[in-house]
Amino acid sequence: MNNEKDIANKAYMVFAGIIVISMAIIVRVFLLQAIPSQKANELAQNFTYKINDIYPTRGQIISSDGSLLATSVPEYEIRWDSQAAFNKALFNSKVDSLSLCFSRLTGDRTATEYKALIRGAIKEKDRYKKIIDHIDYNQLQQIKSFPFVRLGKSKSGFIFIEKNRRTKPFGSLAARTVGLEREENKVGLELAYNDLLSGKKGEQLQKKIAGGIWAPMSDEFIVEPEAGCDIVATIDVHLQDVAHAALERQLIQHNAAWGCAILMEVETGYVRAIANLGQNPETGGYEERLNYAISQSVEPGSTMKLASLMACLDEGMISLEDTVNTGNGIVYFYGKPMKDSNWDKGGHGILTAEQVFEVSSNIGTAKFVKKCFEKKPQQFLDKLHSFGIGDRLQINLAGEPNPLLYSKTTDKGWSGLSLTQLAIGYETQYTPLQTLCLYNAIANDGKYVQPQFVQEIKKNGKVIEKTDPVILHKNICKKETISQCKKMMEGVMEKGGTADYVFKSSPYKVAGKTGTAWINESGSYQLNRYRASFVGYFPAENPRYSCIVVVHDPRSGVYYGSTVAAPVFKELADKIYSTQIEFHAPEPNVDSVAIAQKKILVSKSGSSKDLLTVFRGLNIPVEEENKSEWINTASNIGSVKTTPRTISKNLVPNVIGMGLQDAIYLLENQGMNVHATGVGTVKRQSVQPGTQVKSNPNILIELS
Repeated sequence: MNNEKDIANKAYMVFAGIIVISMAIIVRVFLLQAIPSQKANELAQNFTYKINDIYPTRGQIISSDGSLLATSVPEYEIRWDSQAAFNKALFNSKVDSLSLCFSRLTGDRTATEYKALIRGAIKEKDRYKKIIDHIDYNQLQQIKSFPFVRLGKSKSGFIFIEKNRRTKPFGSLAARTVGLEREENKVGLELAYNDLLSGKKGEQLQKKIAGGIWAPMSDEFIVEPEAGCDIVATIDVHLQDVAHAALERQLIQHNAAWGCAILMEVETGYVRAIANLGQNPETGGYEERLNYAISQSVEPGSTMKLASLMACLDEGMISLEDTVNTGNGIVYFYGKPMKDSNWDKGGHGILTAEQVFEVSSNIGTAKFVKKCFEKKPQQFLDKLHSFGIGDRLQINLAGEPNPLLYSKTTDKGWSGLSLTQLAIGYETQYTPLQTLCLYNAIANDGKYVQPQFVQEIKKNGKVIEKTDPVILHKNICKKETISQCKKMMEGVMEKGGTADYVFKSSPYKVAGKTGTAWINESGSYQLNRYRASFVGYFPAENPRYSCIVVVHDPRSGVYYGSTVAAPVFKELADKIYSTQIEFHAPEPNVDSVAIAQKKILVSKSGSSKDLLTVFRGLNIPVEEENKSEWINTASNIGSVKTTPRTISKNLVPNVIGMGLQDAIYLLENQGMNVHATGVGTVKRQSVQPGTQVKSNPNILIELS
């Protein structure tokens, strides 16, 4: 019995000891985590292997016509592990020639300075010393052939790090809408589609070297990074170029503060061009500084008159034939004067509602709205909101403000003057894009669609998502009202209208409205400072495109919308009419069988890796003459023949027949500044192939 008690007591003691030890371990672990000792920190710092995230290649932003709006171009960084197991005697014999090669390649340091840099890395025991940064592919190939470096990574210690630099081949065209790709404060499509463009991170085993730098253990990945999707924007580069150039000319001519132009497809809401130019106070030139079209909320002025008269017409309170006496061009509401633009010439006298809109009479519009809604102003506000103009468009680009439009007559700021002021576009604010959408709805027979900036999303060349039109309001008003509004807008372009001379000689018909508004700053209207605008659609009889142009604070002495803004609209309309076949009589039908018999395979020249992948994916037979990184292609019936294309160091490459991306890659890697026009395949290059590359030369490539 005593033996059993002894055994039990010993067991309890052992158990208690285990409990005490366990508690001590738990406490110790907690203390190490909460208050790590210096020794623990040193151990953690000496842990040299880790699985790190690897960021993939960012997707491209492509225009609707296939041009590259934003792409990632590879560049390289050269680092050196001065503690690698290389042959010290060989290194010492080659360091002078190696330093000279680096100096000749970059020109940023002398050979002596490069030698000091390399020798200093040994003294500092630096295992990740930066030698050169921002070099292109061809420079990298040269470095790989340098003395000592040519031995390879394991025997020389030289490490090549590939990075990507974001570039916009078309420079400032639609720059604020395409956006900026940066760590913080991304904007435009780069921000809106950041997750899709970014792709999926991979994983790679890396080791920590001097300076807390992580370097790959090998070129292999634990998880392969997945490249980002490509975004196909609705922007058409040809039309964008016209909008940008035409707007810039008007801004320069009238010394304006800023301006914007938006071109949109009536039925789909696809934005085909959006230019935003602001004056740089330092240079006086114009740049894409802000996305005024989307973010700048301003008083619309006379372009609001469409909504005001539309409310009167849709409620059945007036007809286009009803008249109003605008007098001598000056009238007083609650003791405050309201003037028509010709008040100094005696005014317009008696006008019909249709004429009020055509000549943009402030007095006529205000009097009609007062007649219809003076006793029930809330009904006027409700009617305006029913048109959709009080709502945000919910576009996928950041920065759109809420429209400022009274909801109730009890809202702060509402007064006896508000009804007549609101009628002519004051005491309310909209962005240019929000104003355009109302006019687009008239062109679209009452269907109010959301503006779209992306039409497709692609992955590995295949469409994974397509943007369909989004209808915000199926019918903003009665069909009869739509017809009346169209008639008024067409009248603006006819004899007697405010823009009758602008499109007088055009082979197509336009419907629109001019606008001129006082600029309000710090709560007061500025003397002799205006905002000019023109908004409408074309062709009037079968609307395809709507457009708005706004020019803020022209300082040339000319400020009317018909003179300052409408010319930009006209230039865009002329371009579309002259280049799009659907505006002209159709060609006679051609036998489709005959076409099929003549048709052969067509391809571009370029990267052999990319092109051969495409050909294999399409099951197109390929006749390879010799393997090469870059190839020419020739189309046969049923197959494609490839021949090598030689790219020589320091010589301008031949990019004829290539697509824009491959051409930019090759030319920029030779240190050239590339400017591109057109779309499709490179047909001409301004610098002859084989010419010696000079210091930072410019080259123009033309695609068609």
